[in-house]
Amino acid sequence: MLLKGKTGLVLGVANRRSIAWAVAKAAAREGARLALTCRSERIETNVRELARELDHPLILRCDVTQDGDIDRTADTLRHAFGSLDFIVHAVAFAHREDLTGRFVDTSRDGYHLAQDVSSYSLTAVARRMAPLMRDREGSIVTITYLGGERVVPNYNVMGVAKAALEMSVRYLAADLGPDHIRVNAIS
Repeated sequence: MLLKGKTGLVLGVANRRSIAWAVAKAAAREGARLALTCRSERIETNVRELARELDHPLILRCDVTQDGDIDRTADTLRHAFGSLDFIVHAVAFAHREDLTGRFVDTSRDGYHLAQDVSSYSLTAVARRMAPLMRDREGSIVTITYLGGERVVPNYNVMGVAKAALEMSVRYLAADLGPDHIRVNAIS
């Protein structure tokens, strides 16, 4: 029960195959009280079905491209839990057509979308959740991939987004470290 007495937020649960779901199951097994987010009503139905396997997690809809959704999520967590000990950011997205072919053919909208969802959302979430984690020896973890360090065929715009995510982790760690909040990326 490594996480007994700890409260966490897992962003990005989509289905049984998602990394976020595997993390949520492991955290629940170790005793954590959890909140899970999902992007849309359609996905929420899947997440609620999956959540039956856990000990009554709080399910919240949060589109990380919408500041209002992140604000509502933070407010709900403040009222429901009072504080947070950890956040797992397992959110990434790019249009399929921007992952195939040549990177040079990436559309401007596709580039912006991949950066917003896959990279900037960590900063947006950290800014709003940090007050719930201050002085709790909190931890924020995000998911990256080798494609952020070197060219991986058919990863294209996502590799560029992961590179930005990894640099964001460094800056967030520098900013939030004095508040006793660790920020890391795992691949």
